[in-house]
Amino acid sequence: MLSKFPCFHCQVRKAGICRTLSDEHLSQLASTMVQRHFAAGSEIIHQEEASRVFAIVLSGTIKLSRVLHDGRQQIVGMASTQDTFGELFSKVSHDSAECVTDVTLCCFPRKRFEAFLNSHPELQHQLLLRAMDELDQARQWMLALGQKGAEEKVATFLLWLWEKQSHPAKTQSDPDEIFLVECPFTRGEIAEFLGMTLETVSRQFSKLRMADVIRLPRTKQIEITDLHALRQLAEQDRSSTSSR
Repeated sequence: MLSKFPCFHCQVRKAGICRTLSDEHLSQLASTMVQRHFAAGSEIIHQEEASRVFAIVLSGTIKLSRVLHDGRQQIVGMASTQDTFGELFSKVSHDSAECVTDVTLCCFPRKRFEAFLNSHPELQHQLLLRAMDELDQARQWMLALGQKGAEEKVATFLLWLWEKQSHPAKTQSDPDEIFLVECPFTRGEIAEFLGMTLETVSRQFSKLRMADVIRLPRTKQIEITDLHALRQLAEQDRSSTSSR
């Protein structure tokens, strides 16, 4: 019975890259899959390691980072539910992947997944769409990191987190509507990601809270109380503080 495969009960199938596969093809793909669990703080992949696994995130958040030879590190991305990570058609992994929270993955041997792709153009198409979206996001972050000021950067970061976790309608029709965002990163990690100091990030969070744009009910949770104002701040820096 096809139902014996966990993919048919997967909570992300409807929005994941495999949603276009027929039941028969999905069962073929599932036969190569192993579901794995990782605790927060675990490193899944180390930079420059042999690339052996391609994975779909079922739950949790992973930070992707790169380290220079002198030890300097930069967070270069985040993978969360429905996202994929792992280097296809590459012998080594270019990024390190570390669990920010507990994580559950669907893991596929890289070479077997690549072989499956060769005979399933519908899956290739989904991966191409994902790659194009990631490229567009990378360009947006290049703009944010290169040209935006401190207030704009933090507002852009919060909007990015909200969009990763958002409801289908990305609007705030009710001005009193409050959006709860889970922020798995520490202030230090946010500073590292945005190329800012910890003090500057903390100061910008305080300014947003004082302006009643956000609330900070508890550790690693943020309430966006004025989405419209946050969008405006992401596009025009009202802070005279340096971006560093």
